[in-house]
Amino acid sequence: MAKKAKSDKPAGRLLIVDDEPNVARVLATTFKREGWQVTTCDSAADALNVLADGDVDVTITDLSMPEMTGIELLEAMRKRGMDLPVLVVTAYGTISSAVEAIKLGAFDYLCKPFDLDAVKAAVNRAHQQRRLQQENVYLRQELKERYQCGNMLGSGKWMLELSRMIEKAARSRATVLLLGESGTGKELAARALHFSSPRSNHRFVAVSCAALPSELLESELFGHEKGAFTGANWQRMGRFELADGGTLFLDEIGDISLATQTKLLRVLQEREFERVGGSKPVKVDVRIIAATNQDLPTLMEQGKFREDLYYRLRVIEIILPPLRERKQDVPLLAKHFLAKYTKRDRRKLQNLSEEAVAVLEAHDWPGNIRELENAIEYGVVMAEPDTEMLTTDLLPPNLVDAKQLDDSNQAPDQALSGESSFNQAVAGFEQKLLLSALVEHNWNLTRAAEAIGMTFRSMRYNVKKYGLTRQEPEEVKKAA
Repeated sequence: MAKKAKSDKPAGRLLIVDDEPNVARVLATTFKREGWQVTTCDSAADALNVLADGDVDVTITDLSMPEMTGIELLEAMRKRGMDLPVLVVTAYGTISSAVEAIKLGAFDYLCKPFDLDAVKAAVNRAHQQRRLQQENVYLRQELKERYQCGNMLGSGKWMLELSRMIEKAARSRATVLLLGESGTGKELAARALHFSSPRSNHRFVAVSCAALPSELLESELFGHEKGAFTGANWQRMGRFELADGGTLFLDEIGDISLATQTKLLRVLQEREFERVGGSKPVKVDVRIIAATNQDLPTLMEQGKFREDLYYRLRVIEIILPPLRERKQDVPLLAKHFLAKYTKRDRRKLQNLSEEAVAVLEAHDWPGNIRELENAIEYGVVMAEPDTEMLTTDLLPPNLVDAKQLDDSNQAPDQALSGESSFNQAVAGFEQKLLLSALVEHNWNLTRAAEAIGMTFRSMRYNVKKYGLTRQEPEEVKKAA
């Protein structure tokens, strides 16, 4: 029969299973004083009924009991998926029974007559392990829910296509190459791929390849042996080993050196590598997701990126569009970030004004989603605690000023013959400059951008902005 002792300050929930009433009573009294909620059972059958309710953190069971032994109870618990820690106690301690209990997953093995301090220490260790297990399960579930593909915000055809691609790619172990400008959500897409895959119970490890110099990046990725270089005082596991069984996300893959590219290619081909300073192959099972905002084909032309590595990484290619190409998502994203930072800072903001939304929609967002998030966070920080509406005066000044300037440029200007002739002249000159540079460098966007002191991203944006298409030099001369 089960008896439950109540406590005002429960440390945890303890189940004691023993057919000797005196032993059960001593243990129950001891742990009640320690603040535990204690349930006692005199048979394994009663214990299984208590355990079925799921209201137990740690179990102490006698090994020798009629009808069902402590070992059989442990076996029954494991078959039913009950993975809480179990301490086995017996007066007939033998090595064979200890080994059998440990093989079945017993947390510890104690012999009668036992030292109560030793039992309390063992139970506390078991309880700590139980809490860590529960926290781990909770965090993994939270991560799955947070990064599942359905939580990626967006609308329209592009979002449907992205969801479809992630869903299909997640089922395989194929490498994925994510392309897009900085701030478009490449890491979020990588996490969605991982947490939608069979590898979701293993680690997702992210590495920013641009953040480390080549010599440090190799050690970060592959680890090193003791004495491999000055300061290597012990063996260190690299990110590949940490991600074994899971996913390794290589962000800014276009920034790695050719030497590191060669080693990375070997891992993709052979599923093994050597630590820096080592010669013993280390086998790993890792799914690679890479990302870049650079033009890898152009880097290959320049001899800065291996062609064979490019095609190894590009088994599945997913392109994330810049925010300026999906302006319909701006209000949706803005409301999401508003809710996020309002909750964090405990503000009363409920919505954005129509004018604020118009300002956000008018901006080109060169920093993409990250820039939009920062703008909304700025607004929340600037708002008074009792403000309920995020208005234009709470947005970063550069956004509001740019919108006002754009509106003034759209209005007829009588001093300029009814047209924004100055802006048109500037735009016309810019188009000719871009087109001349592109033709001179055979439409290589990277080289053309360098020639006129422009970033590759700005060049690509302006080519799309002006709708520039490949032209022969003669056509450029005529246009000039």
